[in-house]
Amino acid sequence: MKIEKLPRYNRDVKKILKAHKLSLKIIEDTENLFLENPQDPSLRYHKINCKKDKNRYSITIINTQYRILLTDLGEKITFNTLLNHNSYDRINKDC
Repeated sequence: MKIEKLPRYNRDVKKILKAHKLSLKIIEDTENLFLENPQDPSLRYHKINCKKDKNRYSITIINTQYRILLTDLGEKITFNTLLNHNSYDRINKDC
């Protein structure tokens, strides 16, 4: 499985780290856990019903309110954005 991180995802990570809302270790631990076992219950990996992106999924940053939106194409996974739960609801509302 190949992971690709979009520039928006990287910007979101830098922004959240700069605001001291999350630590880099927590984000990296979540990414590594997803690579090892995507079905781990702590990730709450699930599909998002979206007309624009049929392969949109979400995982939770461990023990936080932050989510990673990703596109799962089987052999390639793209991390799209990292956001809090309020933004997550707003983005997925009109999907």
